[in-house]
Amino acid sequence: MEVYEVIQDKRQETGITVAELSRRTGIKYERLRTSLEGKRGVTGSELVVICRELGLNIDDFYTVDSEQRDKYGWPPLDGENESEAVA
Repeated sequence: MEVYEVIQDKRQETGITVAELSRRTGIKYERLRTSLEGKRGVTGSELVVICRELGLNIDDFYTVDSEQRDKYGWPPLDGENESEAVA
């Protein structure tokens, strides 16, 4: 699962529209919309405010595969070989 998919799932679960999430986070609507469509990455600062607003924490992203974690510069999970996490 991709980072944007985790965010989208939680956004839809909470019933918050993209427009409302944009307003609450201060991220421009078009920028947020393209991020949530997977057309652009989410910056670290954007991820922090989105997670805060949606009530997400790092545990919610454990479904993100090792290739995606590497893409975002996240460390490997416990028990995962460092070399396996690098694509």
